[in-house]
Amino acid sequence: MKLIEDESGLSVIVGTLLLIIVVVGSVSALALMVSEAQKKEMERNSLRIAVESENLKITSLALKTDNLSDESWSTLRINVVNLNTEEARIVGININDINAENYTDKDGVSYNFKNQFPIPSARSVKIFLNLTSNFTSPLNISKDRYIKVILFTSLANNFERVFLPPVPIIKVNVESEFNATEVLTLDGSDSIDREGTIINYTWHSDNFTPSYGYGQKYMTNNFTSPFNVTLSVTDSNGMQGSTQWIYP
Repeated sequence: MKLIEDESGLSVIVGTLLLIIVVVGSVSALALMVSEAQKKEMERNSLRIAVESENLKITSLALKTDNLSDESWSTLRINVVNLNTEEARIVGININDINAENYTDKDGVSYNFKNQFPIPSARSVKIFLNLTSNFTSPLNISKDRYIKVILFTSLANNFERVFLPPVPIIKVNVESEFNATEVLTLDGSDSIDREGTIINYTWHSDNFTPSYGYGQKYMTNNFTSPFNVTLSVTDSNGMQGSTQWIYP
């Protein structure tokens, strides 16, 4: 009888131990699940903060042609600064709604979606594109056309800027000098540039060789009317704009 009682007590103890083991296992599993959930939440918050704090600024362009007489750009340099404390990586570049297949750094190293272009924290870089060879088909951008640049980063951010050509404005004044000769004064100083600074003013006409400077004077007795004059202005990005005025 005593043996039976002892076995009954043993069963209770074993059952209690098994219950404790099950409870401890459940608590451990729950703690592990909570820990994993917290870890994933921390990773999500970290990624969200990284995405929100990524900050690239497209500061300027530098444009070139193969020949001075060309009407379209051949190469484009994008100047970019990273305003964040973390490195950014460019995975794609879009110019006027056309994606570039690849692009290069100042040393000629080629980059694309697989080989991402690094921009160190608090640093500026130059990204080069050949508008003929870096696209599936040559990208034809005339000197007086806008240029829209979009940078795509590895964090799925897009950084965009539109560069507009300068707007030439001609002010006209006709005065008579002491000898009764009329002097035509043309002033281009009110010309507007929204993306840079106008650095060059060039005046073209049928009667005179090209002249430079924001203002020009012409003796009206030196030409026959109608007198056509064109003002072309170039800004610090290399973009150009032109306008024509006819006298009288």
